[in-house]
Amino acid sequence: MVSLPLRTKWNKKTVWSISQALILACVMFLARGDALAQSKQNITILGGSAGGLWAIITEGLGEAIRRTMTDVNVTTEPGKDGPNQVMVSRGEVQFAVANEGLTVAAIEGLDPYKKKLPNLRSVAVLNPTSTFQFIIDKKTGLSSIDEIKAKKYPLRVAVNRQGTLMEISAQKVFAAYGISYEDIEKWGGKVHKIPGPEAMDLWDAGQLDAIVEFSQYPSSRFIEHSKKHELAMLPISQDKMAEVCKQLGSTPAVMPKGSYPFQPEDCPTINTKLLLITSAEQSDAVVQGVLKAMVANLDYLHKVHANLQDLSPQLMSDGLLVELHPAAKAFYREQGALK
Repeated sequence: MVSLPLRTKWNKKTVWSISQALILACVMFLARGDALAQSKQNITILGGSAGGLWAIITEGLGEAIRRTMTDVNVTTEPGKDGPNQVMVSRGEVQFAVANEGLTVAAIEGLDPYKKKLPNLRSVAVLNPTSTFQFIIDKKTGLSSIDEIKAKKYPLRVAVNRQGTLMEISAQKVFAAYGISYEDIEKWGGKVHKIPGPEAMDLWDAGQLDAIVEFSQYPSSRFIEHSKKHELAMLPISQDKMAEVCKQLGSTPAVMPKGSYPFQPEDCPTINTKLLLITSAEQSDAVVQGVLKAMVANLDYLHKVHANLQDLSPQLMSDGLLVELHPAAKAFYREQGALK
């Protein structure tokens, strides 16, 4: 005769004991995972508007850091040039993408900032080229900024949103020539505080004569626009250059002739850089970790966007107006990029 195996008797007490043991094991597992997550360093990087250039660059930086600094939680968030500097200074985020011009203004407490933010530091130059471009319709007959005032021309110009580098640069450049927004509107013109894409639509509708921009050149937006309108580029005259550079934390630059189909001559202008910034209080270990991750993943970053295609330790540390974080300075010296 074959004996059958005895069946385990599952009474209520046994079931309760096993269920409690399982619950305890789950709690301990989750607690361990939570403790591990909390033990990781959190890094937040602010970029620009969702889907824009800065958002693409910021996510690329975040991914490069994740690939190398596996012991950190990296978050990339939308931001805005201007507020980005304030949040970094307050320690609300660890890093941000920002234009050098507005960062200099923040450190010195210039417009639009109400007080100085002296603890801002640079970590890396992300792109060395962002030039002031004053694009105008040839039908205005204007060939210089001086003529706007001399003719009291009723200019309809787009300067981007209030408080952006473009809008502030428009104010400062006009002011260097003795022109205010109020003057333009008094002469029958209009200052439109709208972003570039909206400005192009307004121009196509016959309601705009000019746009002020800070960007790499050539900008595909203006190349496409020149196929529909006869355009010209207005230079910043040499006698105004020093004042404008001082006001905007920028440096003199020349856009070579032929940069655009409508630009037959060299165009004197000003330049600012795109930076990764942090605060002076940020730990050396985190700053050096981020820079090591960037250099270790240069091949990847070069493919993220054309703005990053020339990234190298030399470019990242070159010609800065915003003081480098001490850990960044030490890192670039180790790389042979700084003396």
